[in-house]
Amino acid sequence: MGLHLFSRSIHPELFELCADREFVRDDYRIRVQITTAGHLISFRQDRLILSEVCSGIHQWLPNSGRLIACPIDSKHFAQNTWLDRMRWESRFQIEVVDPRVFLTIQQQLDKQQEFEGLVHRFASSGRIPMGSVSYVNIQAFQRFVT
Repeated sequence: MGLHLFSRSIHPELFELCADREFVRDDYRIRVQITTAGHLISFRQDRLILSEVCSGIHQWLPNSGRLIACPIDSKHFAQNTWLDRMRWESRFQIEVVDPRVFLTIQQQLDKQQEFEGLVHRFASSGRIPMGSVSYVNIQAFQRFVT
């Protein structure tokens, strides 16, 4: 898997979408989409466009406008600031848990009705009775946070 940041929009037609949510603030929009192989996050403010893509290694992505490309392994943190008005930050970690622990986590997610970001529960592959869960946490502030 890889994480990519682009200074342009990325067409969602490149992906098989599972869930979609848009956050609208006074002067910008963030669209979060969970795909079968990761996620697509699009940020728009006036003429500034940033797109973050997390996808499998076999996913075709354009080269034009690519700012960052890095592999996804167990833990990651990256940040950049543009024009002293916007900070992009990405943090993630991949965890493998015992199926009983995963079932407990999934049951807690099922009880929760609202999320700060977007969550999607995938169907079971048959190996264990529940499928995987993808959760993208978005913190959409009204102004630049230092």
